[in-house]
Amino acid sequence: MEIITVASAKGGVGKSTFCCSIGKLLAEKGKRTLLIDMDIGVRSLDILLGVDHKTVYNWGDVLKGNCDYLKAMTDIADELYLLPAPIDFNENYTAEKFAHMIKSLENKFDFVILDSPAGLESGFKLSVGVAKMCIVISTPDQVSIRAASYAADSIKKQGVKDVRLVINKFNKKLHKKINVDDFIDTVCARLLGIVPESQEIYESFNGVKVPYTCKGEQAFFRISERLLGENVPFRAKYL
Repeated sequence: MEIITVASAKGGVGKSTFCCSIGKLLAEKGKRTLLIDMDIGVRSLDILLGVDHKTVYNWGDVLKGNCDYLKAMTDIADELYLLPAPIDFNENYTAEKFAHMIKSLENKFDFVILDSPAGLESGFKLSVGVAKMCIVISTPDQVSIRAASYAADSIKKQGVKDVRLVINKFNKKLHKKINVDDFIDTVCARLLGIVPESQEIYESFNGVKVPYTCKGEQAFFRISERLLGENVPFRAKYL
């Protein structure tokens, strides 16, 4: 079971969109995938996935002993599931209890993807504490690059060695002064992918189907293949 935390020290970089898109693609490839929303109080994955009317329990209920993870889990599509975040913090949400819950999922999923909240506080620490891999999401601007560097450094201090970088919302014309190699060196993480800015991706969460010709969708597809161990080259023509 691959446990991946998607993180950023800054909001608005497209972290939740990334989780939903990659989760859907992995599920379509036949990989049993669980998305876990870690943003306590400001959860969004249920809305983005169109199941906010179906969610009753959350992983906080599991930690408090109100139900098991099966009852808290919401079906999204074939092989894709969601475990929503609780609406408020509770003393039961300890690192030990959370790690025990994740351990109980062993051999039940191929991928568990945790959507960490923006910032480096409690939800971030819970997410990183169970991760085998962390993906830092950043947009190509100086504030986000600095925040990504902080996040990557904090992740490594928690003992996670496999840290990857996704550059999101890349606009070739607007960001022509951004040197990708310098970006990678600043964050000190292996590049996993560059996702072009795409209005079609955002419209997809309103029920609009994304055409395969969408460059953003193609970028997500290549990232999903890399997560599955495929040797997919980075090709500048996609930007």
